[in-house]
Amino acid sequence: MKEVWGDSIRVIGFVRDPENYLSQGTVHVFPSQWEGSAKVTYEAAACALPQITTREAGDVVRNGIEGIIVKPGDVNAIAAALEHLYGHPEIVEQMGTAARRRVVENFTWDHFRGRLLDAYETAMRMR
Repeated sequence: MKEVWGDSIRVIGFVRDPENYLSQGTVHVFPSQWEGSAKVTYEAAACALPQITTREAGDVVRNGIEGIIVKPGDVNAIAAALEHLYGHPEIVEQMGTAARRRVVENFTWDHFRGRLLDAYETAMRMR
């Protein structure tokens, strides 16, 4: 991909301030093969980035709404998704807006805290 995209693609390892890197991007690619619910997908969505990812990365991205879902290991599908988004900046904008809205409306710490408390209360009632 480097041959085609040049310096447009950066692979970043672990960083303490992901929003500083994500906010510079246009699309987040996370081709996970074995995740349960990847934190980085929430972070990318919070930065209004559409994502190219797999079902294995969790529930943040719905195919065609907040990003594009590909099969794990399907490099050709990832490349096709990148080309599609590159050629359709209006879709990138729509998906990014939808991603930000979804994470703010459904996946904040307050949402998780509420779900966790509900789970504990349910477990305590079952005792």
